[in-house]
Parts: sequence; C-alpha cells; structure tokens
Amino acid sequence: MTAEKKTAGSARPRDLALQALMDRAGNVSAHLARLIQERHPAPADASLARELAFGVLRRRRTLDKLLDAFMQHKTPPPDRVQNVLRIGAYQLTFLQRVPDFAAVNEAVGQISDRSPGVRGFVNGVLRNLARSLSEEQTGPPPRRSDVLPMGPDQFRTLGRAVFAAPTLDPAGYAADAYSLPDDLAKKWVADWGLAKLAELAMHSNARPPVILRVDTDKISVADALARLTASGIRAEPHRNGSSIVIDQPLDVASVEMFGQGLISPQDAMASVVVGAAGLQPGMRVVDLCSSPGTKTVQMAQRMHNEGKIVALDVSAEKLEPVQESCRRCGVSIVETMLAPQAGQLADESWDLVLVDAPCSNTGVLCRRPEARWRFTRKQVGDLVNDQRRLIFLASQMVRSGGTLLYSTCSMEAEENAQVVAHLREREKTFRLVRQEVIWPSGLGDATNWNDGGFFAILRRS
Repeated sequence: MTAEKKTAGSARPRDLALQALMDRAGNVSAHLARLIQERHPAPADASLARELAFGVLRRRRTLDKLLDAFMQHKTPPPDRVQNVLRIGAYQLTFLQRVPDFAAVNEAVGQISDRSPGVRGFVNGVLRNLARSLSEEQTGPPPRRSDVLPMGPDQFRTLGRAVFAAPTLDPAGYAADAYSLPDDLAKKWVADWGLAKLAELAMHSNARPPVILRVDTDKISVADALARLTASGIRAEPHRNGSSIVIDQPLDVASVEMFGQGLISPQDAMASVVVGAAGLQPGMRVVDLCSSPGTKTVQMAQRMHNEGKIVALDVSAEKLEPVQESCRRCGVSIVETMLAPQAGQLADESWDLVLVDAPCSNTGVLCRRPEARWRFTRKQVGDLVNDQRRLIFLASQMVRSGGTLLYSTCSMEAEENAQVVAHLREREKTFRLVRQEVIWPSGLGDATNWNDGGFFAILRRS
C-alpha cells in the first residue's frame, strides 16, 4: 500500500500538489491552501500534499538537474509533465519511506491514458534516476558533482556528475546542489563562502517546525503544553522559555487555545525583535508594516493592553488579519489605519515606531518557499529603496528620547545594517543602541529553532 491512499470526495495528495505547482502566478502556497479548503482531504493526505508541493518548490533546481541528467533528449517537456517528474523525483530522492516502484507508478498514473509515449518517457526517466541513487549515507556531504546533499549529515551519491564542479564554478555548484537562484548563490558565495552557504541553504530547504508563542500573562508554558498533550498533540517547550514547538503538521486554527487567544504562531526570531523593544504599559506606538499582526499583538500584550498602538498597512485586505488577531487575543488598544494616512502621524510624538520592512525573506526561505525564486539583484535594489523610504518616514514620527525599531526577515547587509547606516547619515539625531543579525538555527533540534533575520534599535536624542 502506498502513502497516497485515496480519501473519498477529495483529491489524492499528488494531485493536489500537482495542481498547486501549476499555479500560473507562481503562488503555490496560496493555491494549495485553497485546494485543501475546497477538497477537505484527510489530515494525513493534506500533510503529504504540503510536503510534496513545498518540497518540490524548495528543491526545484536540484530536481531539474537530476532529471535533466537522465533524459535522453534535451527538449524540455510540457510544464505539467515536468511537474509530474519533479514530484516523482522528490519522492524517490527525499521521501524514502515511499517505495521506488510506487513513486514511479504514481507518477506514470498522473499522465493521461491517451499519452502512452509520455507515460513511457516518465517511467524511463524516473526508473533511471532511482537506479542511480545510492542509499542515504551519514556524515558531512562531500562537495562533489556526483553527491547530493540531503542534510548537514546526510547525503546520497549519484551515478554520474550532475552538478557544476565546485572548484571551477562554486556559485553554479551551490545553485545546483542546494537549489538556489543564480543571483542568490553568487551573492552568498561572495559574502560568506561555501561552508556558510551550505549551512544557510540546508536550513532554507528544511521543513520548519510550528512555533507557538504563549501569552504568558494568561497561561504558563507548562500549562499550555499540558493542554496540548491532553488533546493528543506532541509538543515541547522552546528554549526561549515563552514558546512551544510542534515538529509535525498542525492546523493551528483548530486548536482550542488558539481560538482563546492563548497561543499565536510566531517564530522565536520574531519574538526576540519585540522583546528587545523595551515596551511598557501606556506607551504610544506605531507599527508601520503591521500585517499579519503577530508583532502588533505581541506588543499590545507586552504593554498589558494599556496605551495606544496604530497599526498600518497598504490595504484593507492586509489589515483584516491584524484586526482578527486583535479580536481573538482580546487586544483593545490597536487602531488600524491605511498606509497613505501615515503622514498625519509624523508629528514626533510617538514613543516607539516599528518598521518590520518588506524584504527578500532570505532568512525565512523554509517558510516562504516561493521567495527564493523571486530573488534577483534588481529585486534587492528595489527593496532597499523602499526600506530607506520607510525607515525615514518612521524616523519622523519618533519623539525625542523615543525608539525606532527596524527589522527584516533578510540576511542581506544591503537590506539591514546598510539601511540603518543610511538613515543615521541623513538623520543625525538618532543613536544606534543595538543591531543584531539572527542566524537561522535549530536544524536537527526543533527546540532551538530560529528563522533568520535582523533588527536594529535606534534612540532619538
């Protein structure tokens, strides 16, 4: 029996994944979420569909290099066939709990009966790939063209050289073996070298755990853990002391404590940013890029729901989840406002202004699998222009003695320390109190998991 037992009235996991991967706008995550909501697959089937779709999305370049090595003709197949091959190759390579013959047969079964030639092509390519793969081996992956890195201490050897030669073309090798766009691979090789790149890329390719921040004013971490355990959910405390880790798929919205506003999905890195802000009850705060509202709610809870927070974003649609999170968590001090109205707040009267700026998301590629394929040097340049504009706007709102908090989910200095330095050159009244790059961590130890990012705290004289 395969891992894809069909659920009555719903699509099989492979079919859900294939439909999501065919999204014309490239928004696989949103498309898959809609399909799951419409088809109501069993939880295990929904989990497998996510694993296949997001696994293919993260590893797409590596999968394409593997498939290309075993295609006798180099004419690219149609998009649907290519995605069928990618799903099959992902199962063969990374999901070894599915027998090879089952993964190949399931892939062939996704091709129309009216296309026997295509079915034979898919069968041949995937069987040749399966025969070339060694069993999973332990130890640091050797940097070779015929070695597939699986994790920090797992790899498989291939029957032939598939990737660019690491000594001759280190960026090409990194892009092939770790599934990165060319511009990002070149940048990370230049900025940090292959060893650090491998560490970051492994984290980016992992399935991230669910991190739940606990409102410790209402319930202790221990009590929240006990309630989760009683409901059959395996959970552990995060090492930060205020979050819970669930290293399995979970529909958080179905958890009773979520509806009660006692827990909220939020990575430990994001919690650190708000925790460093020095929030106190009664403060006046602006959250300049507030959606989806996790930091907004955390700030209000740090202020014990006393004071005022104005949460802004670019559209009413963006502000809806902020408003919903506040209602769910019993937060009453937040007023939402559309971004074009921000000018009326530039009166230098606010105690704290948070700019959680739009960015390239290179610190959270594991959670935002589409983001890596949008990365280009031009994109970063455009983002930097927006980030400089936003941080300057925020600076005009901060009172004397007040705080400006700038954060991103990016690992790139251009979006982080250089944006802060540019503001300080322009606005001499701001003193840098602290800035920190938070490196991704916790691969292999979910209780120590952090996404990557950056924050800076500036004080106005």
